[in-house]
Amino acid sequence: MSSNFLDRPSTSNTDGRSLLLPEGEWQHITVNAGGANFHLAQMGPADGEPVMLLHSFPRTWYSMRHLLVHLAAEGYRVWAMDLRGFGSSDLQPHGQDPVRMAADVTAVLGSLNVAKAHIIGEGMGGIFGWILAATNPRVVASLMSIAQPHPLNLERSSPSPFSAAGRTAMKIRAPWFNVRNLRSGKIVADAAASWAAPQNRSKLQADERVYRYAFSRPFATETALEAVIRANSLTRRTRARIDTVVDMPVSRVICLQDGLRPPKTFLRDQQWAKQPITTFQLDCGHFPTEEAPEQLNEAVLNHLKACTG
Repeated sequence: MSSNFLDRPSTSNTDGRSLLLPEGEWQHITVNAGGANFHLAQMGPADGEPVMLLHSFPRTWYSMRHLLVHLAAEGYRVWAMDLRGFGSSDLQPHGQDPVRMAADVTAVLGSLNVAKAHIIGEGMGGIFGWILAATNPRVVASLMSIAQPHPLNLERSSPSPFSAAGRTAMKIRAPWFNVRNLRSGKIVADAAASWAAPQNRSKLQADERVYRYAFSRPFATETALEAVIRANSLTRRTRARIDTVVDMPVSRVICLQDGLRPPKTFLRDQQWAKQPITTFQLDCGHFPTEEAPEQLNEAVLNHLKACTG
């Protein structure tokens, strides 16, 4: 194991730490990379094919737990990462540039002594996956973007501001109010209510306590908001850097009841991928890792098997 590892205990003396780092089949580790400390939940055999899971907003690594366990049981070496500014990774204000956050994944893989990994990103994590594939393809064995079209599609993927999903998205961008609404847990609740499929909202409510706590801590609200706002409002320079065709296997998961990213917003994805994109459709909303874990696990496993033979 690399000297960059600092084992983190999976239990805690405080209720807050137990929410961020719950016990499970996984191992909690901290990796120092790119000038910051990153928390990861790790599972699977050391010689397994490497897979990195990148979470959505407003979420932490914990939203990827079902996929983490399933892929590890199939023999993959899997990490679910808390992105910079989220969960138990460093909360660094004013460091949430999307290209930098994609580069964090490269730095973490380097600290893990992993040359190349399959990148699986949900929502905001899918944005960083696409950016990583465009800016540093040598570390990406394959890409799967879940409930997230290519970032240059974002202008066409915004929900109507008059819809419940659109009002939630606007709350995230509203100065001052967004800090108050995320810190209080309102954005976590509203995202579940307006972005998830109606029949699945009770599933998400069961885990709201985890995310409410994660974003209630000092600096956690500000860093998370900076990350998601900048990921969805790319600068001209970033847009130019990622306006390129990637050449690795790419799959996507389109969620038929997604209140934030409906199916029509994925129409142009193929222009940024050299190889034909494989599409999986799930009857759920914007958070399939928690709304439809069994169906998503199967889709991700099919993607990985197609890539690895």
